[in-house]
Amino acid sequence: MRFLRQTGVVGLAAATLVALAACGSGGSASDSAPATAPSDLVSKAKSEGQITLYGDANQDSLQKWTQGFTDKYGIKVQVLRLAGSQLFQRFAQEESAKQAQADVFSVTDYASLKQSADQGWLAKYTPKDAGLLPADLGEAGYFYPLQNTSNQTVVYNTEKLTPAEIQEVRSDPVAAVQDPKFKGRIGVNYPQSSQQAAAMWYQWTDGSQKSKYGWDAMKKIAANKPVFASSPDLINDVISGEIAVGVGITDSLAAPSVAQGAPIQWVYPDPTVTSAFGAGVVSNAPHPYAARLFLEWATTPEADNLYSKITQTKPINKQSKDSRTFLKESWYAEPKQAWGDFITDKTFLDATGSSGDYYDTWNKALGYSG
Repeated sequence: MRFLRQTGVVGLAAATLVALAACGSGGSASDSAPATAPSDLVSKAKSEGQITLYGDANQDSLQKWTQGFTDKYGIKVQVLRLAGSQLFQRFAQEESAKQAQADVFSVTDYASLKQSADQGWLAKYTPKDAGLLPADLGEAGYFYPLQNTSNQTVVYNTEKLTPAEIQEVRSDPVAAVQDPKFKGRIGVNYPQSSQQAAAMWYQWTDGSQKSKYGWDAMKKIAANKPVFASSPDLINDVISGEIAVGVGITDSLAAPSVAQGAPIQWVYPDPTVTSAFGAGVVSNAPHPYAARLFLEWATTPEADNLYSKITQTKPINKQSKDSRTFLKESWYAEPKQAWGDFITDKTFLDATGSSGDYYDTWNKALGYSG
């Protein structure tokens, strides 16, 4: 897969930061927990006995994955799962009020993680296996890419499309959902749901694919009366057959359903948009040692292999093994190209930031009022 660089924050996250920045940062842990693992980390972590993980990955996947940590160390993990923008808003409010509830903060939105580090809400900590992870998908010393890569896809229900329609979707999924034959049969993930979803739409309207699709394509999609839903809800709508095609569903959500026998397949737009779930220890974590032990565990090949097996996603750790069972399926094809540096693309970040008008323009073009 070739990674693209394109020249040229999720709005809620950026707006939240602007509103809360004046309220102060979360501060450092009261017991001055260390920046690297002490020799007695395990015993101190076990004495704390639990952690709370804030995450925006699939709830079931997070529960199964963190159970691996509990099984190894006997430390309970409470998972709070919300959509990325909602989770960051809650986290920012708690940290600004110096009322931390989370021990580990984990989202796929790089902007939220970067802003959290800049605000002092994430502790400086380097796990021993940090060097096994892609350096460009995190910020050394503060947050690291975990839980594998995630790519935007177009998912379709094989029982709700004819063979000819499947071929049309696979040939060019963005063009296909503009076809009037799909009116009332499609759903879309709105860009406000995550920075990655915003990057997907931006790429088609204003980015590298502007000349191929542009805003006219958005109007044609709107004419097909799509259902609007976040990625987790959208995948359920496709699986149930309520809609035939879902635009903007991450492969990390689609893959486990395929493994369980759901009548779905997917295709990657070319280029797709890629990112990784990142995680950091919260500066004023209620359980600072257990949080650090969790990050030590989460950055190991062992933990990465477990998540890859649970979610059927491509592992991110250099020493992990790819255990995706669908790789030999005749319908599956790896993405050819992927745009990953939207996380630092100033033009994109300005357009989707608190002072940009991208979301308003998209809402108007697609007829979305949520």
